[in-house]
Amino acid sequence: MLEQARVTVRPVATPLPITFLGLTIATTVVAGFELGVIPKADYHEVGWVVLAVPVPMQLLAATLGFVVRSAAAATGSAVLAATWLGVALATITSAPGPPGPDAALGLMLLAAGAALLVPVVAEVSAGSLLPALVLATAATRFALTGIDGVTHSHVWTTASGWCGFVLAGVALYGALALELEGVAQRTILPTFRRADALAALHTPFAAQIEAAEREAGVRRTL
Repeated sequence: MLEQARVTVRPVATPLPITFLGLTIATTVVAGFELGVIPKADYHEVGWVVLAVPVPMQLLAATLGFVVRSAAAATGSAVLAATWLGVALATITSAPGPPGPDAALGLMLLAAGAALLVPVVAEVSAGSLLPALVLATAATRFALTGIDGVTHSHVWTTASGWCGFVLAGVALYGALALELEGVAQRTILPTFRRADALAALHTPFAAQIEAAEREAGVRRTL
């Protein structure tokens, strides 16, 4: 008797709006502290807010990213969740010092910014330009904050704070555009899809899953 394997594909909403909204919350709060909107007396509260809200949102999004077979979304969400967790723990357990974070956290943020370039390149190659833009802006924001932590310069603190607010706006737009697209099943706000990402909205279902048997988690080796 011929043995057959069956692969079950379940419809799941895109997790990227959760990732981007968590990013909006985290970067707004941290940028507010960097630019003096939030007083230094509330330093530890900043860490608790980041720990309580954006981190679990992005961990959930990372998990769902693997479920929906989007390695780029899963990787980007996981890097963001882990980075904000590091920022939150460092903020909770330390006292505010010179401008910006300490050198250890600064180097971690520089590395996180570089790590985000991996899903950025993957999203660009797939034609998902809006998610790539959000993650690239986040990478820039982390890089500026990391330089701030290494140099302890008010100039970099200010640049990081303003970039944080820009990131909040870009991430909020990304979440709204993708959420509306998911609800309406068509593009409402520009998402700048190209190539495979654009074809995914119009290609018949059977054609889109014909390569599922060769994906990680289905094939014998990763």
